[in-house]
Amino acid sequence: MNVLKLILRYLNYFFKSKSKHSVHSPFVYELVTKVINSKSVNNDLHEIEKLRADLCKNDNWIQITDLGAGSSINNVKKRKIKDIAKNSAKSKKYGKLLYRLANFLNVKNCIELGTSLGISSSYLARANKDLVVYTLEGCPNTAKEAKKSHEYLKIDNVNITVGDFNDNLIPTLKKIKSLDFAFIDGNHQEEPTIKYFEECLKFCHEKSVFVFDDIHWSKGMENAWTYIKNHPKVFVTIDLFFVGLVFLNSKQEKEHFTIKF
Repeated sequence: MNVLKLILRYLNYFFKSKSKHSVHSPFVYELVTKVINSKSVNNDLHEIEKLRADLCKNDNWIQITDLGAGSSINNVKKRKIKDIAKNSAKSKKYGKLLYRLANFLNVKNCIELGTSLGISSSYLARANKDLVVYTLEGCPNTAKEAKKSHEYLKIDNVNITVGDFNDNLIPTLKKIKSLDFAFIDGNHQEEPTIKYFEECLKFCHEKSVFVFDDIHWSKGMENAWTYIKNHPKVFVTIDLFFVGLVFLNSKQEKEHFTIKF
């Protein structure tokens, strides 16, 4: 990843992004006010934030198996847990966004590609007591740490599958049958991202939602984001720079939004 290019991409996003007052779609306006820019406080998340703080102090080393594009910060085979927590796990801001989005949409089943230390899956799992999170992780040692996170938080509605996404994605989707929510946060490359989108799409319905991580991480990821926006089954997208939201509801006019976040 070229840091200077990322900064330039962010500046482009910053000057293009709009506030809720520029949104004329009632659906997107409600989403921006009640989910994206919500300042609500939820006690369900305090334990997750405490766990994150503890992980950010954890000096233990683990061996990493990286089947994707690698870390943009620290792409080595052996890493400290605290470095993974600081650089790879989703930040509090985006974890809360996942929580609010899954809660607002009353999601019942969710797939996550890229478990990492289990922080984002914990935010999703806490969003709805009836929600089941199916999360895929390529690295066995990272998955072990994620299981520890879920046990610490007493979360029992997350199922972790370890191994290559190419081997495990379709069997997991067949198990879910009807997919409400997909969080794509692994193998940040153009072709795999498009492939995962197309595979998940086969199991989606009109109210299904996708969240794509790092849509501006590279030129390839921006190409994947453009492909997804232009897909005939996609009707609304929201660019928040570090993540992109995708909605399939055909009752909405096809529009693409860039929103300040």
